[in-house]
Amino acid sequence: MEKKIVEYNYVTGHLSNVLSHLKMSVGLLLSYNKEVKVGITGRDPQDRFDEHLKNYDWDRMVVKYVTSSDKNANALEDYLIEHYPQLVNKWIGTSNLSQDGYNYLYILLKKE
Repeated sequence: MEKKIVEYNYVTGHLSNVLSHLKMSVGLLLSYNKEVKVGITGRDPQDRFDEHLKNYDWDRMVVKYVTSSDKNANALEDYLIEHYPQLVNKWIGTSNLSQDGYNYLYILLKKE
């Protein structure tokens, strides 16, 4: 079986400058996929995707936002979960992220 690789199609910047783009992107992904989940990590996105694949057979993982701010990453994840009840996320909460590197907001996708 071929290894599934993380896709990078992301924006950076202050939340007020990227929110409308991310909302549109999440809306489109929800309309074309059976299951969609949002997540954040301060680690290598491929390592995080590999962990997700141990528990569920996601088709894709797409990094949508990159920031050095753990607060922005947490705030954006919470916002998307609150505003898109179709997401399969189970809870809203704060994640421990990188204090000195990059943090990634990603979307997991299952087509069927």
